[in-house]
Amino acid sequence: MEFLDPKKQKQHTIRLFIGYGLMGIALILTTVIFLEMAYGFGLKDGEVIQSGLIFMSSSPNPADIYVNGQKRAEQTNARLLMPAGQYMFELKRDGYQTWKRAINIEGGAVARFDYPMLFPAKLTTTAVKKYDTQPAFVSDSPDRRWLVVQADPAYNVFDVFDTTKPDKAPVALTVPTSILKPTGTHSWKLVEWSNDNIHMLLQHMTDENGKTSSEYILVDRENPAQSVNLTSTLGVNPTQLELHNKKYDHYLLYTAADHRLMTATLTDPKPAAYVDHVLSYKTYGDNIVLYATDQGAAVGKALIKLQDGGTAYPIRQVAAGSNYLLELTSYSSSMYVVAGAPSENRTYVYKDPEAVLSSDPTQTLVPVQVLKAANPSYVAFSDSARFVMAEGGQQFSVYDAETDKGYNYTVDSPLDAPQTHATWMDGARLMFVSQAKVTVLDFDKTNQATLSVADPADEPLFDRDYKLLYTIVPQTTKTADGKDVTQFALMSTYLRTPADR
Repeated sequence: MEFLDPKKQKQHTIRLFIGYGLMGIALILTTVIFLEMAYGFGLKDGEVIQSGLIFMSSSPNPADIYVNGQKRAEQTNARLLMPAGQYMFELKRDGYQTWKRAINIEGGAVARFDYPMLFPAKLTTTAVKKYDTQPAFVSDSPDRRWLVVQADPAYNVFDVFDTTKPDKAPVALTVPTSILKPTGTHSWKLVEWSNDNIHMLLQHMTDENGKTSSEYILVDRENPAQSVNLTSTLGVNPTQLELHNKKYDHYLLYTAADHRLMTATLTDPKPAAYVDHVLSYKTYGDNIVLYATDQGAAVGKALIKLQDGGTAYPIRQVAAGSNYLLELTSYSSSMYVVAGAPSENRTYVYKDPEAVLSSDPTQTLVPVQVLKAANPSYVAFSDSARFVMAEGGQQFSVYDAETDKGYNYTVDSPLDAPQTHATWMDGARLMFVSQAKVTVLDFDKTNQATLSVADPADEPLFDRDYKLLYTIVPQTTKTADGKDVTQFALMSTYLRTPADR
C-alpha cells in the first residue's frame, strides 16, 4: 500500500505542495489582475493602458454623448470607462443648445459630471402678472416652491405664487398692520428665509419727514396673523438681525456701535452675549462663527478667527478695512473656510482649519487655494458647497473642492447696475444680468448661455426643478392720450422645449 511506502509518501507530499503552490500563484495572479482592472489597467493593441471612469449626467435626459466628435452608443445618464487622455465631450438633445467641455481623464480615477444642463435653443416667455410699480423685492423659498412679490399698492400685502402650479393665480399674503409702523413711506428688504420654507425675515423701513427708521418682521407665509415684530419682541433694534442656523425662532443680533454679536430666541427673547469685538462675521450651524476682530491684531490689521463653542482659533491676519470676505461651509465631511480682505486682491481657502489648529494653535495655516481676483467684493459657496468663488467686477476666481482645482477668468460683459455681484444659480452655475438679459455659465466659464430679458434690480429666480425661470421685466406702453406708462411684469420662461414640459 502506497501510504505505507515512505518513498511514495514523500513523492505524494511534494506533489501536494507543488499543487498548493501553483494554486497560490494562480490566486495571486488573479488578484493582481482584478486589482489592475479595478485601477483601470488593461490591454489595447498589445500595450498596457490605464482607464478612468466617467459618470455623465444631464438635465434634461437622455442626451446623446459625443466624444471627440464621435457619437457614443450610450446616452446620459451613463457610466463610461475610457483610456486616460484628453477628450472633448458634447451632450446633444433635439431642441437644445449643445453642452461642451474638454475633460482630462486620469487613469484609475473616477470623475462625476452630474451638473450639465442643456438650455433650449428657442425660449418661450409669458407674462404671469403685471404691476404698476417696481417690486420692493422678489424672492423664493429655499425649496424654490414659493415665489413672493411685494408690489401691491397696499404696503402690507404680498403676492405668493406656487411654482409647482404655474398657471394658478397668486394668493395674497397680508401682514397685520397692528405689528407695523403705520405712517410714512414704506419699503421692504428681504433678510432671509427660514429653512422651514414658511417664515421670512424682512426689514420694514419707513421714511417720515426725512427721518428713516426700520423694524424687523418675521412673516409667517402660511398664517400671516402669526407674524411677529421682532424689534418689539426682542426689545432692541440692532444694526443687523438674522436667523441663527436658518431657524425661524433663533436669532443673531449685531450692533455695530459696540461690535457685539448676541443671540436670542422667541421663547427667551432677552439678548445674550455671544461674541465681542466683532467687525464682520459669518456663522455655520449652531455653534461656529467666523469673524474679523481688531482684538489681538497688529496696527492696520484685522485678525480672522474661527470660534467653535467656547474656543476661538486664529485663521489669518488681513488688512483692516470696512469690508471683509468671510465664508464657511461643509463639503464631503470637511469644513472649508474662506478669509480675505478686498485690498489684498487675494482670498484664502482653508480645509479643516480647526482640526489642524486644535493640536497646535500657534502653527501657520496653509491654504488649499488662493482665489486671485482684483479688489474682490464678494465670496460665496455654490448650492452644493462644492465650489467657492471670489468676484471682483468682471473677474472671477473659483475653487473646486472635489477636484482640488482652481479657475481664473474674466467675463466678457459687465454686470448691469444695480447688481454688485453674480450669484450661484445652483450647485455648479453662476448667474447675473448683463445687457438686460440673464447670463448663466458653468463654474469654469464654459457653456455660457444668454436667457431671457430681466431687470437687474430683481434677481432671476427658478422653480424647484429648474424648468421655469422667473424675471421682472419693465414694459413701457402708451396710453390713449399718448403718454408713456411703465409697468413691471413678472415673466416666466420655460427652460424645456414643448416636448419636455
